[in-house]
Amino acid sequence: MIRSRSPWLSLVASLCAACAADVGTPPPSNDLLIIGYDREPDALNRFSTHILEDIHSTIIEGLITTDENMNVVPLLAAEIPTQENGGVRLREDGGMDVTWKLRPNVMWHDGVPHTSADVKFTVEALNDPEYNPESTDGFDRIDSVSTPDPLTAIVHYKEIYAPYAMQFFRGTFPKHVLEGRDIDRATDYNRNPLGTGPYRVAEWRTGEYIVVERVPNYWRGAEYPKIQRLMFKFVTNTNTRINQLKSGEIHLTGLVPWDKAREVRDVEGITLHRMVGNAYEHVTLNQRHFPPFEDVRVRRALVYAVDRELIASTILDGLVPVIHGPIQPPSWAFTDDVRHYAYDPAQAAALLDEAGWRDTDGDGIRDRDGQAFSFTVITQAGYAIRESVAQVLQRQFRDVGVDMRIRLIDGTAISSFWFEGRFDAMLHWWHMPADPEITLFFAKDRMPPRGRNINYIQNDSLTALVYASDQTVDRNERRRLLWEAQRLIAELVPEIPLYNVTRLDAVPSNLVNFKGNPTNTGIYWNVHEWEIR
Repeated sequence: MIRSRSPWLSLVASLCAACAADVGTPPPSNDLLIIGYDREPDALNRFSTHILEDIHSTIIEGLITTDENMNVVPLLAAEIPTQENGGVRLREDGGMDVTWKLRPNVMWHDGVPHTSADVKFTVEALNDPEYNPESTDGFDRIDSVSTPDPLTAIVHYKEIYAPYAMQFFRGTFPKHVLEGRDIDRATDYNRNPLGTGPYRVAEWRTGEYIVVERVPNYWRGAEYPKIQRLMFKFVTNTNTRINQLKSGEIHLTGLVPWDKAREVRDVEGITLHRMVGNAYEHVTLNQRHFPPFEDVRVRRALVYAVDRELIASTILDGLVPVIHGPIQPPSWAFTDDVRHYAYDPAQAAALLDEAGWRDTDGDGIRDRDGQAFSFTVITQAGYAIRESVAQVLQRQFRDVGVDMRIRLIDGTAISSFWFEGRFDAMLHWWHMPADPEITLFFAKDRMPPRGRNINYIQNDSLTALVYASDQTVDRNERRRLLWEAQRLIAELVPEIPLYNVTRLDAVPSNLVNFKGNPTNTGIYWNVHEWEIR
C-alpha cells in the first residue's frame, strides 16, 4: 500500500467506508471526485502497463497529447516538430532527425527540472534488452538522441517514421530516479511514479482504490488543477458500477455500457456524453496458439457465421455501428471501401467444408484428422455486454459446427494473457491512437513486446504495406497505402471485426470543461481544467 503523510487520508478512508455502507457519500466537489473504474492497474509505469493509461495520465505527462478532435497538441513540448518549422529533417541516407523543443520551467514532482536528458534516457531504457516494456514500437527505429542543451532533444531515426509526433505520447522516465536500475523491478516507481502532471499518488489500497492528490506548484499555474483529489474506485462489475453511479457512491464513470444508456440518461445530476470512438471491438484469432486459424478460409468462415447487425441492434441497443476493419471513421485514414462480410452461415459452412472441417462422427461439431474444431475465447469478467456478446458468438459458431468455449478472466489479469499470447481467441477492443499507425498490430515482426500483433499473422505483403505507410511523410501517399492495407486486412481477416466502440461517458452535470476524447489518450487529457460549479 502506498500512503502519503497528508492529513486528509483519514477523510478518504471514512468516505470509502461510507461508500461500502451505501450511506452519506458526499456529492461531487472540487475537494473530491469519485470515479468508478473498471479494473485495478497492473502498474502505473506508462511504458509497462497493459491497460488504458487513464490514471497514469493524471500523473505522468507526455511531450504531446491529443485533444477531443484527435489533433496532436504540445504538452511538455513547446511545439510539434514539422518540416515547415524546421523540427523535422529528412536525411540523404534515408533517415530522419526530429528536434523536440521542451517547455521551460517544467519540474518533476520532486522539484528536479524535466530536461532533454530525460528524453535521451527514456529512448535508451526502452531499447535496452534488459527492460521488458509493453511495446518498443517506434523507439526501436531510433538510432540515438542528441541533447545540445537541456531544452533540446534531437531524435535520430534510422528511417523515416511518419508517426514521430506520437513518439513521446506516454511521456519520459525521470533519469535521476531510474538510471542504473532494473525498471521491471523498480516497485517504488512502478506503483508510485514520479511525474510532471497535475496529480500524484496519495494512496493505493490494493483491490479497492487509488487516490491521487493535487500537486502544489503545478507548471501550468497555481490555479490548476481545479479539483483537489480524484479517487479511482475499482468496480469491475459493470452492473455494480452503474448502480453505484445511480446511488451517488461514485460520481463519474467512463465507457458506460450501451445497454445501460437508457438508465443513466434518467439519473438526476448526471450527463451522458456520446462520442464516436477511435476504437473497435473484435475477436483476436491467435494463429500461433490455435493453428486452425492459420487457414484464411477458416477465418472467413467465422466472420460469415457472425450476425454482427443483430448484435449491434439488440445487445448494443443500436448505439454503435458495425465495422469492417481496424481504422475507424474519426481517422483521416479511414476507408469503407473494403470487403464486407454479411451474415451468411451457408457460406461459412461451405468454407469450412472446403478447408476439410466436417462433422464425421455426427456429434454436431466439425472435425479434421481426429481433432474437433473447438477453441476457447477469453474475455473480461464482470463486463456484462462482453459476456452477452460472447454467448451470441458461441451460439452462432455452434450453428455452423464450431465449438467455442468461454473463459472469463479478471480485467487486470487478462493483460498478461494477451501480452504472452496464452489464449486461442480473445474478445476485446483496441483503443487506437490519433495517428493511424497499424504496423504494431499487423506487421509480422511486431508480436509482443515489439508490438501488439497478437493475431500472430505473418503476411509479407501486409507487412510491406504497413511499413511503407510509416515511411512516408506525404499524407496523401500515406493515406493511399493505409487504404490498401485496410483492403488487404479485410481479405485476410486476421481478426473478426465487430463494432465501433462509441464512447458513452457519464459525468456530473455540474462538471465543466469535460471534453471527452475518442482515442487511447482517454478522457483525462485535460483533467487539470475540470471544475465542479
